[in-house]
Amino acid sequence: MGNAPQGAPFAPMPEHCCEMLQDAVDDGAIVNAPRNRMPGRILNEVDSDYAVASPDERPKLYLMNFCPFCGRAISRTVWNAEKKK
Repeated sequence: MGNAPQGAPFAPMPEHCCEMLQDAVDDGAIVNAPRNRMPGRILNEVDSDYAVASPDERPKLYLMNFCPFCGRAISRTVWNAEKKK
């Protein structure tokens, strides 16, 4: 996770939604970084700090809307839409 102040435009989410997502990030299975600083080529238009990366030298990144473990929204677009409900 980053040290950017809360409310900064590209700050990663302050904490992970579940322990399994934390473990996946810690193990390198899921990338957690500001979208504009992710290493590789982003292949979809999701506003998220979480991605699944291919194992290539220059990885292909698939940004995620939802946590694959608990189903909670992890993209800013979906999270903000759910927050307004």
